[in-house]
Amino acid sequence: MALYDIYTPVDLYRVMFDPRQTVPTNQWLTRFFPGSFLSTSEEIGFSKINASRRIAPFMLPNEPGKPIYRRDGETLQTFKPAYTKPKDAVRPGEMLQLQPGELSRREALSTPAGRYAAEVIRITQYQKNAIFRLWDYMGARALLNGTITIPYQDGPTVTLDFGRDAGHTITLTGGERWGDVGVNVVTNLNTWINTMAGAAFGGVPSDIILGSSAAVPFLASNDIKELMNNNYRGSADVLIQRGIITNDPLDPFTYLGQLKTGLNVWMYSGPASKFQNHDGSFTDIMDPRDVLLISAAVEGIKCFGAILDEDAGLQPIDIFTKMWSQPDPSGRFIMSQSAPLMIPVNPNCTFRARVVA
Repeated sequence: MALYDIYTPVDLYRVMFDPRQTVPTNQWLTRFFPGSFLSTSEEIGFSKINASRRIAPFMLPNEPGKPIYRRDGETLQTFKPAYTKPKDAVRPGEMLQLQPGELSRREALSTPAGRYAAEVIRITQYQKNAIFRLWDYMGARALLNGTITIPYQDGPTVTLDFGRDAGHTITLTGGERWGDVGVNVVTNLNTWINTMAGAAFGGVPSDIILGSSAAVPFLASNDIKELMNNNYRGSADVLIQRGIITNDPLDPFTYLGQLKTGLNVWMYSGPASKFQNHDGSFTDIMDPRDVLLISAAVEGIKCFGAILDEDAGLQPIDIFTKMWSQPDPSGRFIMSQSAPLMIPVNPNCTFRARVVA
């Protein structure tokens, strides 16, 4: 490829841009965290009433009565929000050179002041998009694991445990995995559904989310095919995608259909199912080997604590962006702060199983 300067004649044929490179990852929050809550306290609490359903005991009519009343118990859980504060600088000397868009004639030639202002806007939006992705990652991990591990840069690693029952996270071993001889997928699902429904503050799942690897034996399972055969197709209770499945590269949730009324089946895959690390590598938000059962009763809520900055007035704001200038060496700093915590109020309304090796 030849190098050229601004005097080299160039005809720009096309601007190549792949939207998958900047795809937002807000689908978990959109689907399962509809509410928001702002707090000025150091910790955010949730109280749960532990009501009872005791049966009255048999008593002899000629004996004194026995007390049975018990006050309802109450459990208070508190969680401290996480914190993030990306900070970037714009230096005047960086804006003297032509930017890539100007060199390619995609953008009109600008002044150093114009480039400076545009760079401030780009950095601000870049920071906000990164924070939005962090929120979605936190929400996904809270639903998948019932916990969130927060590895602070230059600080400790903190794990927030939302109290999901230990039996709601399982790994199938050899001979029990989906695709192994004799393994009944429907039986597995029924067992896990009953576990969720019978748990304290549990619920009946409304969605099944399949990782890309887990979806393969699921769709190939004779048990699932039996639910899809023509004997059942006369009922509106069984609808499911069959044949070649195409997914939207901008939306990681691909709808596969319904196994019964209200129980939606999704496959989670594609570019938007990963987040990008600082070194440029990618990590799956959901392990492709996993299956997640989730109920709408999980009541996910987006919580935000106070911004620990006097310029923010110590108020709870989802994102607080500030800018300030440094006189020597001259430059402008842009910093965006957020104290997010994505809480599944009823974590027993989720169940995660690793079903393939």
